[in-house]
Amino acid sequence: MDFKTSLSDIFIIIPAKDEERFIGGVIDATIELGFNNIVIVNDNSSDSTGKISRDCDDSIVVLNHIINLGVGAATKTGIDYALSKGAKYIATIDADFQHKPKDLIPLIKCIEDNNVDLVIGSRFLKRNTIPVSRILFNIVGNIINFFVTGLVISDSQSGMKIMSRRFAENLTISFNGYEFCIEIIKNAKINKSNIIEYPIDVTYSKETMQKGQNIFTGFSMLGKLLNPFKS
Repeated sequence: MDFKTSLSDIFIIIPAKDEERFIGGVIDATIELGFNNIVIVNDNSSDSTGKISRDCDDSIVVLNHIINLGVGAATKTGIDYALSKGAKYIATIDADFQHKPKDLIPLIKCIEDNNVDLVIGSRFLKRNTIPVSRILFNIVGNIINFFVTGLVISDSQSGMKIMSRRFAENLTISFNGYEFCIEIIKNAKINKSNIIEYPIDVTYSKETMQKGQNIFTGFSMLGKLLNPFKS
């Protein structure tokens, strides 16, 4: 990999909740690419996610939540850890293998070459087979995102992102659930950070579809983001 940045300065954050079936494969594929700062945030999994992660390689860092806090909180835990270790760039990917770790490479090159603060991997900028329920959820998310931030983003709910240290240091994540995706974009708007989207691959399995985002969580997200009593 021909990066301008040393691999030791790039951290990969993987929030995980009950992903024992997939987490080992995600870690192995990421290690094969040469990344050596891989952080699993085990969000109080009830299965063997934490043990499998630790057993994959001695270099893997596993951070454990003693209670299930949600994907937003898990992502924040990982970002805070990476910053404390001097990360220059911080990437996030999902633990269920719907993302392809190989897509981290063009995303990192994109943030380096364009000197931007945030690159969002978009499932909708290339041909992907995406279930209707996820398309609908993303449409709702994109509408909410535009209402909240004024920015047009094709994949506001993407879990694959890479951000600069400068962006991460100024990032506030106060929502524990999927609302945090829009909150990140809102932070970019507030801080006048530059955003680019880059096309990525995505694969959905039966297990992937049984958890995560759907149209109902979309409307729940709307209520939380527009709650006037939320600090």
